Amino acid sequence: MRRNRGDFVQVDIKICGLSTAEAIRAALKSGADYLGFIHFPKSPRHLDLPDMAVLMRQARDVTPDARLVSVVVDPDDALIDALRDKVKPGLIQLHGKETPQRVAAIRARAGLPVIKAISVSEAADLDAGVAYEAVADYLLFDAKTPKDAALPGGMGLSFDWTIMRGWVGEKPWFLAGGLDVGNIAEAARISGARAFDISSGVESAPGVKDPALISDFLRVAKSL
Repeated sequence: MRRNRGDFVQVDIKICGLSTAEAIRAALKSGADYLGFIHFPKSPRHLDLPDMAVLMRQARDVTPDARLVSVVVDPDDALIDALRDKVKPGLIQLHGKETPQRVAAIRARAGLPVIKAISVSEAADLDAGVAYEAVADYLLFDAKTPKDAALPGGMGLSFDWTIMRGWVGEKPWFLAGGLDVGNIAEAARISGARAFDISSGVESAPGVKDPALISDFLRVAKSL
């Protein structure tokens, strides 16, 4: 199986869109490597910044070195400053239409590693990832949502995983979009990914994380 120079060595899992202490505990105790917390009002997983800060403190109470990610969409400088100074995540994920120049500016302003999401529906979309490799610490390839969609991700959509066979990059990358316990093994086999981001696939309803689904998914994913 092809390996990119920036690949994760082990299987790493990011559980995204967490909003309760119970789901956080289930994720950390089952071996999640990254926890994602979303600040985007249109999302059913949206958190106000004070709530995000509280949840991150609770996560660190369980696992002091937990890798905690604030997920935002086209943030302005004021939001970046608030994340840096009040929420204090370990990483920032950019899931909007941020240009490479804006990603570089956000990374410098926050002083934090950045994950940049790339929307994919066809092989040509991978070209966008090349432009971000110099400015982001990680890339995340997610299914492109419909043009009229209110959300940039988290809709349970997947893309053709064979597209990723052509990706040879310098930075570590996550596969996202439509993943669940039933297809994670196939996604890994087809795409060659070693890191995965899951949100709706471990929910009982939009925005409602199910601790049992989180544990089951992590059990299967960590066995790959």
